[in-house]
Amino acid sequence: MKNWIDLERILITFILLLILANCYLLWRNLNPNINPNSRLSNIPPWFKELMRAVYQEPFKHDPPLGIEIENLKGFTGRRLVVVIDRCTNCVIRSLKVWEEIIKAAGLPPMILVTKDPIEEVKKVLHQMEIKAEIISDPKGRLSQRLNAFFLPRVYAFENGRLVWKQGRIDIEGALAEVK
Repeated sequence: MKNWIDLERILITFILLLILANCYLLWRNLNPNINPNSRLSNIPPWFKELMRAVYQEPFKHDPPLGIEIENLKGFTGRRLVVVIDRCTNCVIRSLKVWEEIIKAAGLPPMILVTKDPIEEVKKVLHQMEIKAEIISDPKGRLSQRLNAFFLPRVYAFENGRLVWKQGRIDIEGALAEVK
């Protein structure tokens, strides 16, 4: 008999919780003025400013537009330079996207800056049918000069001068910048 009473109490409690949950959902649906992202609007302004500063700080070390880079003087016209660490399957998808953009824009092949030896990179690019000119940067000096703190990072050069740099870490954001 006692087990039945305990089971009844549990069921009644559960039903009351369901009723309360339904009431809350009804109330929320009847009050459309309440922002569903209100949790984000409750973030203190000082914290938002801190996060903005933390996110933007690494970009402050970027080279200025118009700077001439010695390693890239030999490439004429407007060229996209993609800095990667190693030529692996991880970056191939991004390289394919940039190659399509380059083709659509009628630009010459991209310039790929990598730590890998040129022959290894040529082999991978040939297998994936990606056209690119390669600069081997085994010590990462060019990558550091360009402040490529995330990879792949893309830059546009015209006759060796920097005219654009990727200002967003995600590729979708970078594509939006290009448009």
